[in-house]
Amino acid sequence: MSNTVLQDGFAVIVDQWQIVFGILILLILSQAMLGLVLRQIFGRQLTSNEYLALSLAGWILPAALISMLWIFIGSPSAGRFNLLILTGVLLAVLFLMRFKTDPEPVSKPIALFLLLFLLVSILLRLAFVSRAVLPSYFDSAQHYQLIKSLLAYGSAIIFTLQASYYHLGFHILTAFVVSMLNAEIARTMLVLGQIILAAMPISVFFPVSHLTKSNWAAIFAVVVSAWGWYMPAHAVDWGKYPALTSIGLIPFVLSLAHLFVEHKDALSARKRWALAGLIVLGSFITVIIHSRSLFILGIASLAWIIAVWWQRRPRRQRLILFFIMVTAIVTELFLIQKQDVLTLLLDPYSNQGLWITSLTLFLALFAWKDNPLPASMSLLAISFILGSVFIPVPDLIPGYRHVTVLDRPFVEMFLYLPLSLLGGLGLAGVENFLQQSRVKLYYRNGLVSIPVIGLVLVNAFATYDVYPSTCCVIAGSQDVTAITWMDNQLPKNAQIGIATTELKVLASGIFEGNVGSDAGIWITPLINRPTRPLAYESDFEQQGTLDLLCQMGISHLYIGELGHTFNNAQLENHPEWYRSLSSMPAVKVYQVIGCNGNQG
Repeated sequence: MSNTVLQDGFAVIVDQWQIVFGILILLILSQAMLGLVLRQIFGRQLTSNEYLALSLAGWILPAALISMLWIFIGSPSAGRFNLLILTGVLLAVLFLMRFKTDPEPVSKPIALFLLLFLLVSILLRLAFVSRAVLPSYFDSAQHYQLIKSLLAYGSAIIFTLQASYYHLGFHILTAFVVSMLNAEIARTMLVLGQIILAAMPISVFFPVSHLTKSNWAAIFAVVVSAWGWYMPAHAVDWGKYPALTSIGLIPFVLSLAHLFVEHKDALSARKRWALAGLIVLGSFITVIIHSRSLFILGIASLAWIIAVWWQRRPRRQRLILFFIMVTAIVTELFLIQKQDVLTLLLDPYSNQGLWITSLTLFLALFAWKDNPLPASMSLLAISFILGSVFIPVPDLIPGYRHVTVLDRPFVEMFLYLPLSLLGGLGLAGVENFLQQSRVKLYYRNGLVSIPVIGLVLVNAFATYDVYPSTCCVIAGSQDVTAITWMDNQLPKNAQIGIATTELKVLASGIFEGNVGSDAGIWITPLINRPTRPLAYESDFEQQGTLDLLCQMGISHLYIGELGHTFNNAQLENHPEWYRSLSSMPAVKVYQVIGCNGNQG
């Protein structure tokens, strides 16, 4: 990272100020509303800093509820008037908060850190948007299409979707922001995704701080989850916006569940029901945003139950169970490395991220000593999550045969969370060890934590890349120009052939379908033109390929600027079959003229 990142981040704020400002208003409003609810439940049982961290971690929950109320009972055409309403509600909530006394004196340095971290992270993450023409990968085109449909038809479109489609929550939230700001869908997706990504690391502050009473350890957990590995940020390159949004909310739900167990006897019956209702609501919204989160919540619950039982066993049995768990994790890692489809799962946590992973695993030894219950729960969760890529789901969902509990991308983007928690818990254990050792007279708070946090930041400065990955960008500026040209020039009945590739992310290696491999996948979402998928390796010099095009009724072919696209030279070699209609350097559009009755 360099000064260029800051400049690009500022440039996006200036250029997209309305979107950035609108999303930040929604974030602050959601955090304030959630903070008020939590204070009504817990009163003086939590500190002001804990309320701030917890409400920032769960801001997606009120935001998602607001957007769902809008889509089901509001008007998608209300436009920017919603921004005025939202701003008014925010001012009213902030005014009411002035009359709420602080549960405990606020620690201003910690509150300042959380807010500055969020703002600086947003600035750095927005640099991604400066170099993105459209959101990356083929998934983003599908998200765009659904958001566009929600804006056009409102909640009616939801009941027309296939039963196998899931994770509508992110799309409804984005549609609400687009309507509220009268903004462009693609830019809103990009900015909202980066702001969600910037806020996600704060979700680990509360559990580490609350369990260890160490703010330095919690700060380390936040920093390492944000900048230690290139996951979960790389998931944006895959267009995994719903998964990221859902993962960002999971720590909040689990934190509430921990507080329920911890304070159930101290809360009144009414407050216990309110907290239980908030947990259920948070779980429901998390699953609505992405259905695979249901498995994560189930895994976390199972890990907690086993961890509680585990800690009640005699010491010898605990050690035996520990070695069994470590053996299971090592075996899973070995099996993952043996599967070609799964080998990339560990890439963020090895290679470039190896020493950060090694650091967190070393600290996990101290976490195990000082906080055995959350440490064992985190390790069990890692074992279950790794194993889930091999466990098939019963064939009960139409269109999702041979699906495993979790797929490789989801596991890859989620592993940062238990590792960050182990690192934070472990660093607190190191602090406690030093305070109880012979050097305690010379030890000062943060003496170890500050250098460790500094090392993570230095590593991030030297190696971290906040810009879109070339692996996954499939649309460039010439593509946008060409697609606009096609909308104006091609006949309305044109059937456009686009390049696709096979998708394989399951341990079985089973073919899961064809997905767009260049910007052709954006033609239907952007200009509502019908497209037909063709393998990008198609040999257009073969008579059989031309016959297939004619049978499919394909009248035109699109060759994109980036990604895996058709072989242009093959089309150029047969002008009697394919006529070039555009001459941009990197993008080509051909008319298929070799079919009977369509020549010349």
